[in-house]
Amino acid sequence: MCKTRALLIITPLFVAQMIWLFSGLTGVESALGAMAVYWLICLALAVYFIGTASLKSLFRRPPFRWQTLLWALLPVALVVFGSFAKDLPNLTPRLLALSAMFALINASSEELFWRGAFLHNFPTDHRFAILYPLVFFTLWHVAIILIPGVNIQGGAKSLLGGAAIMGLIWGLLGWKTRSIYLSALSHFGVNFFAFTGVMLANANT
Repeated sequence: MCKTRALLIITPLFVAQMIWLFSGLTGVESALGAMAVYWLICLALAVYFIGTASLKSLFRRPPFRWQTLLWALLPVALVVFGSFAKDLPNLTPRLLALSAMFALINASSEELFWRGAFLHNFPTDHRFAILYPLVFFTLWHVAIILIPGVNIQGGAKSLLGGAAIMGLIWGLLGWKTRSIYLSALSHFGVNFFAFTGVMLANANT
């Protein structure tokens, strides 16, 4: 089986497996363990479907253009003004450090798989480089919703809608620049500000 076909088959199976895994979690420790499994699988799949020799090229810095920079900043601005601003009085150095660490891990692993692997394997077909992974990237967030007792800011519709909108922007950025450099930076920014709110909202649960 060629890699492109394998990528299309494995992706929905991966998402289904994550939804099953996350739906049976109990407590913060098990959720962190499941996230670690998810990150490792994303990285392993990215390495396999991209190849170690091509990983670095996906992070090449594209030529500066105001339009692409503004699109990269848009998702970050939405999170900052939509939810992060109200959390400012409750922030601590430890919380910010944890947010930065998890944001770096999550953004890099997800961009490598959800954008990088598909862009690398379908460089001339936007249906499979952008739209196909977008559907399953959005559906993967159902796993987060199903964690028992998790408090999601804005609710399930907000999480899925945000994942769809931001996933589309990041996919288009990758397609336009032939790189995941800007999408990874944008993804990191979104996660950094969003994770602070998630941790605050679930601190006492």
